Amino acid sequence: VWLKCTQTFYLHVTDTNIQLQNTYFLTWFGLFVFFVFVIFIHILFLIDQTSDLWNKRHSVAIGDVHECKLIRRKEVTSKQVDQVWKSMTIAHLQSALGLETLEGVLNPVHVNGKHIVHNVFIVNKTGIVVLENKAEDMPYWVVSAMKCLANWPNGNDSKQPALADYFQRLKEPLLTFHLYDVFVNILSLLQVQDMATEALQVSCLLLPPPNRRRLQLLLRLMARVCQNVHLPPLNDTIATRTLMVQMFSHCVLGSPDEMDLDELLATKLVTFMMEHHSTIFQVPNKLRRQVEEHMSHLKRAQIKYAGSDTDFSASPAFCKQISRVECEEQKVIGTQTPLEELLDGLIADKELPIKDKRKRLKQFQKSYPDVYHSRFPTEESKAAVKMGKNVRLKPHLMFLNLRKPSQPFQRSWSFRT
Repeated sequence: VWLKCTQTFYLHVTDTNIQLQNTYFLTWFGLFVFFVFVIFIHILFLIDQTSDLWNKRHSVAIGDVHECKLIRRKEVTSKQVDQVWKSMTIAHLQSALGLETLEGVLNPVHVNGKHIVHNVFIVNKTGIVVLENKAEDMPYWVVSAMKCLANWPNGNDSKQPALADYFQRLKEPLLTFHLYDVFVNILSLLQVQDMATEALQVSCLLLPPPNRRRLQLLLRLMARVCQNVHLPPLNDTIATRTLMVQMFSHCVLGSPDEMDLDELLATKLVTFMMEHHSTIFQVPNKLRRQVEEHMSHLKRAQIKYAGSDTDFSASPAFCKQISRVECEEQKVIGTQTPLEELLDGLIADKELPIKDKRKRLKQFQKSYPDVYHSRFPTEESKAAVKMGKNVRLKPHLMFLNLRKPSQPFQRSWSFRT
């Protein structure tokens, strides 16, 4: 059919009166036209297919709104900002101290994110914290006396109230009791100035704003008094620098248990803080940059592509409520078991000195009395572990601890006939 059509077309174009003399030539001419037509159709098909793939790959670039969905984040609340600063400051502190965990050193419950944000942003030009509630600030006569000593002999020296009496009458040291273990761990870093300075920068961010302000002013006063050559000696036998450190070291660092406080270590820490008071109250640049990057990520809008598994709009906004029985079971499984393992590991640690072991056992007993009592139910076992002896539970006590709470005892078989 194709050959016949080709012959008819050729005769019509040239001349209808001309007779074909060479049928062989017309046959090859028709096959050539046929192959050219097939190749042309194939090229058109490839071009169309390539165009479809290109449109699918670049649908976002050309504005195909059906291929993606723009997810806009909600406004970041102040509570979220406080939580971000709290979590990242604690993580930065752990890294600065070089510890695998802050367990036994810092309880996150005692860290307030609002205090950190206040200490970072609400400051004056010299970097000193500004208190919103003036009732929490120091009395006016204390500030005047500090200015008088710092600017000697230009100040009025007619009346100089006892500054030491004011700081010694405070309810707790300026570094607070909750952060005592944190600053004790920093003592091991004082040999390396950069590491100790960074650890102090992060630790001082955890202080309540009134304490941070008092500590800033006190350390600056101590440094100026020690550097003032015009100030007469405050004591005939003790140098001014030594006198200032001995007078205020107990006001800066203190322990709830007076037996745990080492005066020499406290003096060493206060001396270092006084010498570097201008840098330890600065916010670490690395911490500030990490928080800013995280906050910008929270505010950034995201694009959800069609067919992806992630659905930002379907994420739950609240926790799922469970029953009281499930809550108790999760409490036992998720909390009590790791605490028991932690206590057993503390007891079995032979490299830990007995004094430090007693101290940590005392802290554990104060924080988790139920777990401690279940591990040491008798006074003999408590006394034995404090003496550094290995304590083994009696068989019946071990059996009772393995049973879940509120689980009735059931016989596996009966003695009845």
